[in-house]
Amino acid sequence: MSDIGVVHMDLMAKGGGEAVAMNVLEALQDDHDVTLITLTDPDFSTLNDYFNTDVESIAVRRAGRLAPTINATCGLKYYILQNALLGRYARRHADEFDLLVSTINELGLGTDSVQYIHFPFDWTVSLENRKAIFHPTVEDDCLYERLCTHVAGVTREDVASNTLFANSEWTADAVEEAYGTHPEVLHPPVDTSDFEPVPWEERERGFTTIGRIERSKRIAELIRIVDGVRDGGHDVDFHVVGPTVDEEYYREVAEMAASRGYVTLEGELPRGDLIDLVCTHRYGLHGKRYEHFGMVVAELAAGGALPFVPNDGGQHAIVRDDERLLYDSVEDAVGKIDRVLSDPDLQRELRTSAAEIDRRFGRDRFRDAIRATVAEAVVTQVEEERVPVSNRRSDPTGGS
Repeated sequence: MSDIGVVHMDLMAKGGGEAVAMNVLEALQDDHDVTLITLTDPDFSTLNDYFNTDVESIAVRRAGRLAPTINATCGLKYYILQNALLGRYARRHADEFDLLVSTINELGLGTDSVQYIHFPFDWTVSLENRKAIFHPTVEDDCLYERLCTHVAGVTREDVASNTLFANSEWTADAVEEAYGTHPEVLHPPVDTSDFEPVPWEERERGFTTIGRIERSKRIAELIRIVDGVRDGGHDVDFHVVGPTVDEEYYREVAEMAASRGYVTLEGELPRGDLIDLVCTHRYGLHGKRYEHFGMVVAELAAGGALPFVPNDGGQHAIVRDDERLLYDSVEDAVGKIDRVLSDPDLQRELRTSAAEIDRRFGRDRFRDAIRATVAEAVVTQVEEERVPVSNRRSDPTGGS
Protein backbone atom coordinates (compact mmCIF):
# COMPACT_ATOMS: atom_id res chain seq x y z
CA MET A 1 0.00 0.00 0.00
CA SER A 2 1.14 3.54 -0.76
CA ASP A 3 0.94 6.45 1.66
CA ILE A 4 -1.30 9.15 0.19
CA GLY A 5 -1.80 12.59 1.72
CA VAL A 6 -5.07 14.28 0.74
CA VAL A 7 -4.98 18.03 1.38
CA HIS A 8 -8.20 19.93 2.08
CA MET A 9 -8.86 22.92 4.32
CA ASP A 10 -12.20 22.15 6.02
CA LEU A 11 -14.47 19.22 5.17
CA MET A 12 -17.15 20.54 7.51
CA ALA A 13 -17.87 23.40 5.09
CA LYS A 14 -20.06 20.84 3.27
CA GLY A 15 -19.86 22.40 -0.18
CA GLY A 16 -19.12 21.01 -3.61
CA GLY A 17 -15.38 20.98 -2.93
CA GLU A 18 -15.99 18.89 0.16
CA ALA A 19 -18.09 16.43 -1.88
CA VAL A 20 -15.09 16.03 -4.19
CA ALA A 21 -12.75 15.49 -1.23
CA MET A 22 -15.01 12.89 0.39
CA ASN A 23 -15.28 10.97 -2.87
CA VAL A 24 -11.51 11.08 -3.32
CA LEU A 25 -11.03 9.71 0.20
CA GLU A 26 -13.53 6.91 -0.40
CA ALA A 27 -12.00 6.09 -3.79
CA LEU A 28 -8.50 5.70 -2.32
CA GLN A 29 -9.04 4.26 1.16
CA ASP A 30 -9.19 0.57 0.18
CA ASP A 31 -5.98 0.55 -1.86
CA HIS A 32 -3.80 3.00 0.06
CA ASP A 33 -2.99 4.31 3.52
CA VAL A 34 -4.69 7.69 3.36
CA THR A 35 -4.06 10.69 5.61
CA LEU A 36 -6.21 13.82 5.46
CA ILE A 37 -4.11 16.97 5.98
CA THR A 38 -6.50 19.68 7.11
CA LEU A 39 -7.15 22.62 9.43
CA THR A 40 -10.22 21.31 11.28
CA ASP A 41 -11.52 18.12 12.88
CA PRO A 42 -13.91 16.39 10.47
CA ASP A 43 -16.91 14.46 11.75
CA PHE A 44 -16.91 11.62 9.25
CA SER A 45 -20.19 10.18 10.50
CA THR A 46 -21.97 13.46 9.82
CA LEU A 47 -20.16 13.94 6.52
CA ASN A 48 -20.97 10.42 5.33
CA ASP A 49 -24.65 11.03 6.05
CA TYR A 50 -24.56 14.40 4.30
CA PHE A 51 -22.70 13.27 1.16
CA ASN A 52 -23.93 9.65 1.06
CA THR A 53 -20.35 8.40 1.26
CA ASP A 54 -18.59 5.68 3.25
CA VAL A 55 -15.29 7.13 4.38
CA GLU A 56 -13.63 5.23 7.20
CA SER A 57 -10.18 4.36 8.53
CA ILE A 58 -8.76 7.71 7.42
CA ALA A 59 -5.97 9.22 9.48
CA VAL A 60 -6.35 12.94 10.15
CA ARG A 61 -3.46 15.35 10.65
CA ARG A 62 -3.76 19.02 11.57
CA ALA A 63 -1.53 21.18 9.38
CA GLY A 64 0.63 22.59 12.15
CA ARG A 65 -0.64 25.14 14.66
CA LEU A 66 -0.78 28.54 12.98
CA ALA A 67 -3.27 27.84 10.15
CA PRO A 68 -5.71 25.83 12.31
CA THR A 69 -5.60 28.60 14.93
CA ILE A 70 -6.35 31.28 12.33
CA ASN A 71 -9.23 29.15 11.05
CA ALA A 72 -10.67 28.57 14.52
CA THR A 73 -10.34 32.26 15.43
CA CYS A 74 -11.20 34.02 12.16
CA GLY A 75 -13.26 31.55 10.13
CA LEU A 76 -13.12 32.47 6.44
CA LYS A 77 -11.21 35.68 7.13
CA TYR A 78 -7.65 35.32 5.83
CA TYR A 79 -8.93 32.38 3.79
CA ILE A 80 -6.20 32.61 1.18
CA LEU A 81 -3.47 32.80 3.82
CA GLN A 82 -4.90 29.71 5.50
CA ASN A 83 -4.65 27.80 2.24
CA ALA A 84 -1.13 29.10 1.63
CA LEU A 85 -0.10 27.81 5.05
CA LEU A 86 -1.91 24.53 4.43
CA GLY A 87 0.01 23.98 1.20
CA ARG A 88 3.28 25.03 2.82
CA TYR A 89 2.79 22.49 5.62
CA ALA A 90 1.96 19.69 3.17
CA ARG A 91 5.02 20.52 1.05
CA ARG A 92 7.30 20.44 4.11
CA HIS A 93 6.02 16.95 4.97
CA ALA A 94 5.79 15.63 1.40
CA ASP A 95 8.64 13.17 1.96
CA GLU A 96 6.41 11.31 4.44
CA PHE A 97 4.04 10.36 1.62
CA ASP A 98 4.30 8.61 -1.70
CA LEU A 99 1.92 11.18 -3.21
CA LEU A 100 0.07 14.35 -2.25
CA VAL A 101 -3.42 15.05 -3.61
CA SER A 102 -5.00 18.49 -3.27
CA THR A 103 -8.78 18.70 -3.48
CA ILE A 104 -8.82 22.43 -2.83
CA ASN A 105 -7.26 23.99 -5.93
CA GLU A 106 -3.62 24.58 -6.74
CA LEU A 107 -1.41 24.61 -3.66
CA GLY A 108 2.35 24.89 -3.41
CA LEU A 109 2.96 21.17 -3.05
CA GLY A 110 6.05 21.11 -5.24
CA THR A 111 6.25 18.83 -8.24
CA ASP A 112 4.53 15.53 -9.07
CA SER A 113 1.36 15.94 -7.02
CA VAL A 114 -2.25 15.54 -8.14
CA GLN A 115 -4.36 18.70 -7.82
CA TYR A 116 -8.09 19.14 -8.40
CA ILE A 117 -8.96 22.75 -9.24
CA HIS A 118 -12.47 24.05 -8.63
CA PHE A 119 -11.24 27.49 -9.64
CA PRO A 120 -7.66 28.75 -9.40
CA PHE A 121 -6.50 30.79 -6.44
CA ASP A 122 -4.46 32.59 -9.12
CA TRP A 123 -1.42 33.13 -6.92
CA THR A 124 0.35 34.78 -9.85
CA VAL A 125 -2.49 37.33 -10.25
CA SER A 126 -2.68 36.64 -13.97
CA LEU A 127 -6.44 36.48 -14.56
CA GLU A 128 -8.05 39.53 -16.12
CA ASN A 129 -11.62 38.70 -15.10
CA ARG A 130 -10.98 38.42 -11.36
CA LYS A 131 -14.65 38.89 -10.48
CA ALA A 132 -15.01 35.26 -11.57
CA ILE A 133 -13.14 34.30 -8.40
CA PHE A 134 -15.87 34.34 -5.78
CA HIS A 135 -13.70 32.87 -3.01
CA PRO A 136 -11.44 35.28 -1.12
CA THR A 137 -8.17 35.49 -3.02
CA VAL A 138 -5.02 37.50 -3.49
CA GLU A 139 -5.19 41.01 -4.91
CA ASP A 140 -2.67 42.58 -7.21
CA ASP A 141 0.30 44.33 -5.59
CA CYS A 142 -0.68 44.55 -1.93
CA LEU A 143 1.16 43.49 1.21
CA TYR A 144 -1.32 40.68 1.93
CA GLU A 145 -0.93 39.34 -1.63
CA ARG A 146 2.85 39.38 -1.39
CA LEU A 147 2.75 37.58 1.96
CA CYS A 148 0.34 34.90 0.74
CA THR A 149 2.26 34.39 -2.50
CA HIS A 150 5.54 34.02 -0.63
CA VAL A 151 4.08 31.58 1.88
CA ALA A 152 2.30 29.52 -0.79
CA GLY A 153 5.42 29.13 -2.94
CA VAL A 154 3.37 28.36 -6.06
CA THR A 155 5.23 28.69 -9.34
CA ARG A 156 4.01 28.30 -12.90
CA GLU A 157 6.65 25.61 -13.42
CA ASP A 158 5.48 23.51 -10.48
CA VAL A 159 1.83 23.84 -11.46
CA ALA A 160 2.67 22.65 -14.97
CA SER A 161 4.59 19.67 -13.59
CA ASN A 162 1.64 18.39 -11.56
CA THR A 163 -1.26 16.25 -12.71
CA LEU A 164 -4.11 18.77 -12.88
CA PHE A 165 -7.85 18.26 -13.05
CA ALA A 166 -10.46 21.00 -13.48
CA ASN A 167 -14.15 20.66 -12.73
CA SER A 168 -15.27 22.22 -16.02
CA GLU A 169 -13.93 23.42 -19.34
CA TRP A 170 -14.61 26.98 -18.19
CA THR A 171 -12.38 26.47 -15.14
CA ALA A 172 -9.72 24.74 -17.23
CA ASP A 173 -9.54 27.81 -19.47
CA ALA A 174 -9.05 30.00 -16.39
CA VAL A 175 -6.23 27.76 -15.16
CA GLU A 176 -4.55 28.03 -18.56
CA GLU A 177 -4.85 31.82 -18.44
CA ALA A 178 -3.33 31.89 -14.95
CA TYR A 179 -0.53 29.36 -15.39
CA GLY A 180 -0.14 28.56 -19.08
CA THR A 181 -1.18 24.93 -18.73
CA HIS A 182 -4.55 23.33 -19.52
CA PRO A 183 -5.85 20.74 -17.02
CA GLU A 184 -7.82 17.66 -17.93
CA VAL A 185 -11.54 18.21 -17.31
CA LEU A 186 -12.95 15.79 -14.74
CA HIS A 187 -16.48 16.78 -13.76
CA PRO A 188 -17.21 16.44 -10.03
CA PRO A 189 -18.98 13.35 -8.67
CA VAL A 190 -22.75 13.79 -8.67
CA ASP A 191 -24.61 11.28 -6.52
CA THR A 192 -27.67 10.08 -8.44
CA SER A 193 -28.12 6.80 -6.56
CA ASP A 194 -31.15 7.81 -4.48
CA PHE A 195 -33.00 9.95 -6.99
CA GLU A 196 -36.35 8.45 -8.01
CA PRO A 197 -38.11 11.22 -9.90
CA VAL A 198 -41.86 11.48 -9.42
CA PRO A 199 -43.91 11.59 -12.67
CA TRP A 200 -44.08 15.16 -13.98
CA GLU A 201 -47.86 15.42 -13.65
CA GLU A 202 -47.67 14.55 -9.93
CA ARG A 203 -45.03 17.14 -9.06
CA GLU A 204 -45.67 20.43 -7.32
CA ARG A 205 -45.43 23.51 -9.53
CA GLY A 206 -42.62 25.02 -7.56
CA PHE A 207 -38.90 25.77 -7.39
CA THR A 208 -36.04 24.44 -5.27
CA THR A 209 -32.62 25.98 -4.75
CA ILE A 210 -29.80 24.22 -2.92
CA GLY A 211 -26.67 25.74 -1.43
CA ARG A 212 -25.16 27.46 1.56
CA ILE A 213 -26.92 30.65 2.54
CA GLU A 214 -24.33 33.26 1.66
CA ARG A 215 -24.32 36.36 -0.49
CA SER A 216 -22.68 34.74 -3.53
CA LYS A 217 -25.70 32.43 -3.88
CA ARG A 218 -27.86 35.51 -4.64
CA ILE A 219 -30.90 34.10 -2.89
CA ALA A 220 -32.50 37.55 -2.63
CA GLU A 221 -32.37 37.81 -6.41
CA LEU A 222 -33.90 34.34 -6.73
CA ILE A 223 -36.80 35.41 -4.53
CA ARG A 224 -37.36 38.40 -6.81
CA ILE A 225 -37.35 36.05 -9.81
CA VAL A 226 -40.07 33.95 -8.18
CA ASP A 227 -41.97 37.16 -7.41
CA GLY A 228 -41.90 38.03 -11.11
CA VAL A 229 -42.98 34.55 -12.18
CA ARG A 230 -45.93 34.70 -9.80
CA ASP A 231 -46.83 38.17 -11.05
CA GLY A 232 -47.02 36.59 -14.50
CA GLY A 233 -49.82 34.30 -13.34
CA HIS A 234 -47.92 31.16 -12.31
CA ASP A 235 -48.86 29.85 -8.86
CA VAL A 236 -45.43 28.58 -7.79
CA ASP A 237 -43.65 28.26 -4.45
CA PHE A 238 -39.95 28.40 -3.61
CA HIS A 239 -37.90 26.23 -1.23
CA VAL A 240 -34.44 27.37 -0.13
CA VAL A 241 -32.31 24.48 1.13
CA GLY A 242 -28.88 24.74 2.74
CA PRO A 243 -26.89 25.61 5.86
CA THR A 244 -26.31 29.21 6.93
CA VAL A 245 -22.71 30.45 6.74
CA ASP A 246 -23.46 34.20 6.62
CA GLU A 247 -25.76 35.22 9.49
CA GLU A 248 -26.17 38.80 8.27
CA TYR A 249 -27.27 37.66 4.82
CA TYR A 250 -29.56 35.02 6.32
CA ARG A 251 -31.37 37.74 8.24
CA GLU A 252 -31.89 39.71 5.02
CA VAL A 253 -33.26 36.65 3.25
CA ALA A 254 -35.42 35.65 6.23
CA GLU A 255 -36.98 39.11 6.29
CA MET A 256 -37.90 38.76 2.61
CA ALA A 257 -39.29 35.25 3.16
CA ALA A 258 -41.38 36.34 6.15
CA SER A 259 -43.56 38.53 3.94
CA ARG A 260 -44.03 35.86 1.28
CA GLY A 261 -46.04 32.80 2.18
CA TYR A 262 -44.73 31.00 -0.90
CA VAL A 263 -41.05 31.14 0.20
CA THR A 264 -39.80 28.55 2.69
CA LEU A 265 -36.33 28.56 4.22
CA GLU A 266 -35.79 24.85 4.80
CA GLY A 267 -32.32 25.11 6.34
CA GLU A 268 -29.93 22.18 6.14
CA LEU A 269 -32.00 19.06 5.44
CA PRO A 270 -31.09 15.38 5.81
CA ARG A 271 -30.20 14.05 2.40
CA GLY A 272 -33.33 11.94 2.17
CA ASP A 273 -35.55 14.97 2.75
CA LEU A 274 -33.57 17.04 0.23
CA ILE A 275 -33.98 14.35 -2.43
CA ASP A 276 -37.71 14.11 -1.75
CA LEU A 277 -38.04 17.86 -2.19
CA VAL A 278 -36.15 17.87 -5.49
CA CYS A 279 -37.99 14.86 -6.87
CA THR A 280 -41.42 16.27 -6.05
CA HIS A 281 -40.94 19.75 -7.54
CA ARG A 282 -40.81 20.61 -11.22
CA TYR A 283 -38.21 23.35 -11.33
CA GLY A 284 -34.81 24.29 -9.95
CA LEU A 285 -33.29 27.73 -9.60
CA HIS A 286 -29.62 28.58 -9.18
CA GLY A 287 -28.24 32.04 -8.50
CA LYS A 288 -24.47 31.96 -8.23
CA ARG A 289 -22.68 33.91 -10.96
CA TYR A 290 -19.52 32.42 -12.44
CA GLU A 291 -20.33 29.03 -10.94
CA HIS A 292 -17.29 26.86 -11.49
CA PHE A 293 -19.37 23.74 -12.13
CA GLY A 294 -22.50 23.57 -9.99
CA MET A 295 -23.00 20.11 -8.50
CA VAL A 296 -26.38 21.07 -7.10
CA VAL A 297 -27.54 22.03 -10.59
CA ALA A 298 -26.69 18.50 -11.75
CA GLU A 299 -28.54 17.08 -8.73
CA LEU A 300 -31.62 19.12 -9.59
CA ALA A 301 -31.51 17.71 -13.12
CA ALA A 302 -30.93 14.18 -11.81
CA GLY A 303 -34.04 14.54 -9.69
CA GLY A 304 -36.06 15.36 -12.80
CA ALA A 305 -36.34 19.11 -12.20
CA LEU A 306 -35.75 21.74 -14.88
CA PRO A 307 -32.88 23.95 -13.61
CA PHE A 308 -32.59 27.62 -14.59
CA VAL A 309 -29.06 28.97 -14.14
CA PRO A 310 -27.04 32.16 -14.73
CA ASN A 311 -25.59 32.61 -18.19
CA ASP A 312 -21.92 32.37 -17.16
CA GLY A 313 -19.47 29.95 -15.58
CA GLY A 314 -19.13 26.20 -15.92
CA GLN A 315 -22.76 25.27 -15.26
CA HIS A 316 -23.46 25.63 -19.00
CA ALA A 317 -22.27 22.04 -19.44
CA ILE A 318 -25.03 20.66 -17.24
CA VAL A 319 -27.84 22.24 -19.25
CA ARG A 320 -25.97 21.64 -22.53
CA ASP A 321 -25.65 25.37 -23.25
CA ASP A 322 -29.39 25.60 -23.82
CA GLU A 323 -30.22 29.31 -23.94
CA ARG A 324 -33.77 28.60 -22.81
CA LEU A 325 -32.44 27.62 -19.37
CA LEU A 326 -29.79 30.37 -19.07
CA TYR A 327 -30.53 33.88 -17.81
CA ASP A 328 -28.62 37.17 -17.62
CA SER A 329 -30.72 39.12 -15.11
CA VAL A 330 -33.79 38.90 -12.91
CA GLU A 331 -35.94 40.25 -15.73
CA ASP A 332 -34.44 37.85 -18.25
CA ALA A 333 -35.02 34.91 -15.90
CA VAL A 334 -38.66 35.86 -15.37
CA GLY A 335 -39.26 36.04 -19.12
CA LYS A 336 -37.57 32.73 -19.92
CA ILE A 337 -39.21 30.90 -17.03
CA ASP A 338 -42.60 32.26 -18.06
CA ARG A 339 -42.14 30.87 -21.57
CA VAL A 340 -41.14 27.43 -20.30
CA LEU A 341 -43.88 27.22 -17.67
CA SER A 342 -46.46 28.21 -20.27
CA ASP A 343 -45.50 25.42 -22.70
CA PRO A 344 -45.87 21.76 -21.54
CA ASP A 345 -44.28 20.48 -24.75
CA LEU A 346 -41.21 22.64 -24.17
CA GLN A 347 -40.92 21.37 -20.61
CA ARG A 348 -40.94 17.80 -21.89
CA GLU A 349 -38.26 18.62 -24.45
CA LEU A 350 -35.93 20.25 -21.93
CA ARG A 351 -36.00 17.60 -19.21
CA THR A 352 -32.94 15.40 -18.58
CA SER A 353 -33.05 11.86 -17.18
CA ALA A 354 -31.18 10.72 -14.07
CA ALA A 355 -29.47 8.08 -16.22
CA GLU A 356 -28.01 10.74 -18.50
CA ILE A 357 -26.76 12.79 -15.55
CA ASP A 358 -25.17 9.67 -14.07
CA ARG A 359 -23.46 8.83 -17.35
CA ARG A 360 -22.03 12.32 -17.73
CA PHE A 361 -21.36 13.28 -14.12
CA GLY A 362 -21.81 10.16 -11.92
CA ARG A 363 -19.62 9.12 -9.01
CA ASP A 364 -18.29 5.82 -10.40
CA ARG A 365 -16.84 7.66 -13.40
CA PHE A 366 -15.12 10.15 -11.07
CA ARG A 367 -13.75 7.58 -8.62
CA ASP A 368 -12.40 5.34 -11.37
CA ALA A 369 -10.51 8.30 -12.84
CA ILE A 370 -9.04 9.24 -9.44
CA ARG A 371 -7.94 5.67 -8.69
CA ALA A 372 -6.28 5.30 -12.10
CA THR A 373 -4.53 8.67 -11.86
CA VAL A 374 -3.20 8.05 -8.35
CA ALA A 375 -1.99 4.57 -9.27
CA GLU A 376 -0.14 5.94 -12.28
CA ALA A 377 1.32 8.83 -10.27
CA VAL A 378 2.62 6.48 -7.57
CA VAL A 379 4.35 4.35 -10.19
CA THR A 380 5.91 7.49 -11.66
CA GLN A 381 7.15 8.53 -8.22
CA VAL A 382 8.79 5.14 -7.69
CA GLU A 383 10.51 5.39 -11.05
CA GLU A 384 11.77 8.91 -10.26
CA GLU A 385 13.26 7.71 -6.99
CA ARG A 386 15.62 5.57 -9.07
CA VAL A 387 16.99 8.71 -10.75
CA PRO A 388 20.22 9.97 -9.17
CA VAL A 389 19.60 12.85 -6.76
CA SER A 390 21.86 15.15 -8.77
CA ASN A 391 19.49 14.83 -11.73
CA ARG A 392 16.32 15.82 -9.87
CA ARG A 393 14.80 19.29 -9.86
CA SER A 394 15.01 21.09 -6.52
CA ASP A 395 12.19 22.91 -4.75
CA PRO A 396 12.72 26.62 -5.61
CA THR A 397 11.13 27.68 -2.30
CA GLY A 398 13.43 25.51 -0.25
CA GLY A 399 10.43 23.49 0.97
CA SER A 400 10.06 25.71 4.02
